[in-house]
Amino acid sequence: MSQLETLTTIFSILFLAQTAVFSYLLMRARRRAEQPLVIGELVWPERGSGNLTETEIRIMELIESQGPQGARDLSRALGLSREHIARILKRLVEGGLLVREGKPYRYRLTELGRSSLKSRDVTKA
Repeated sequence: MSQLETLTTIFSILFLAQTAVFSYLLMRARRRAEQPLVIGELVWPERGSGNLTETEIRIMELIESQGPQGARDLSRALGLSREHIARILKRLVEGGLLVREGKPYRYRLTELGRSSLKSRDVTKA
């Protein structure tokens, strides 16, 4: 086998491998693109739709009673780490229950957040 034939074989194998990898990535991207994009709707995939934890509810109640709060303020009030509070706040913002404003960030309830708290109080009583 000559050197030219060897190089042709190697490049053919590399081309086929590259084609297979790109085909896989394209199929994966298409599957992701076909999933519905939900904006502004409260969805908690691991717990079902609309189920809030006690910590999430306590955070929302604190913000409702004391006005806009920062992660550090909420962390001190609840005795939890700022990082943990920040993760919860991010989820609540993504769920449409809170709005983040300014620098440093202060969080306030949205109308959806207020109605969620009010509906919880009605079912609790």
